[in-house]
Amino acid sequence: MIVFVSYVGIALIIIWIVHTPRLRGFFSSFGRINGTFYSPAATMFALTAAFMGATLVGGFNAHTESIKQERTALLLYVDFVNNTPSLANQNLQYQVKNYLQSALDEEWSLLENEKISSRTGGIFQEIFWKTIAIAPALEGTQAGRELSKILDSWYEARSKRISFRWHHVEHLRWVVLFMVAFLLQLSVAATHLSSSKRTMSLTIGITTALIISVITPLALNVDHYSGMLEVSKTPLYEVYEILGEQFNADR
Repeated sequence: MIVFVSYVGIALIIIWIVHTPRLRGFFSSFGRINGTFYSPAATMFALTAAFMGATLVGGFNAHTESIKQERTALLLYVDFVNNTPSLANQNLQYQVKNYLQSALDEEWSLLENEKISSRTGGIFQEIFWKTIAIAPALEGTQAGRELSKILDSWYEARSKRISFRWHHVEHLRWVVLFMVAFLLQLSVAATHLSSSKRTMSLTIGITTALIISVITPLALNVDHYSGMLEVSKTPLYEVYEILGEQFNADR
């Protein structure tokens, strides 16, 4: 909304200033500016937006991948526990279910505010300590090496997922992008000074619509936990449902 109001407002101000009777003669003296004048501004805007988009989309995809990686690690861990007698009787499956419930219902909303849940972290640590306690019995075996890989993968995926709670905004890049977009509007107006008011309004309107359609998705991609573009917790919820079905089947 801020992007929309700002650039529509700038476009209207430019049109109003250029066609104000008192200033019309002054701006008319610039009417011979060549039409290619706006090309550098348009090119710079496209390159800056593409660079910003690649950075933001790359971060979003990495975040999504970390959630999928955690799902895979959780499924492997539960399967390992179910098939390891020394772990199967320690109620670890139920604790994993509690971990997921806490992560989805409590921690997810806290991550939006750049915080983590101490309860979710506590359950996570308790699962790890209980699992590591039986590690000496599996030392040197294939099962021990497999368990180590699973735990490492889960720890890495969770750490990466919660690290994305930081809404890092590179202000210099955004300032450059907004400034180049503004200069693009000015250059379009400058190359249409000799045109009619309707023609100038149309060209600036199209340029403004282009700027808004490019910048708005980028702005919505900064915070991965809220807004129209947010990461999905479906992968973790799928594991939670599988565990729920497993407990119902056991009953």
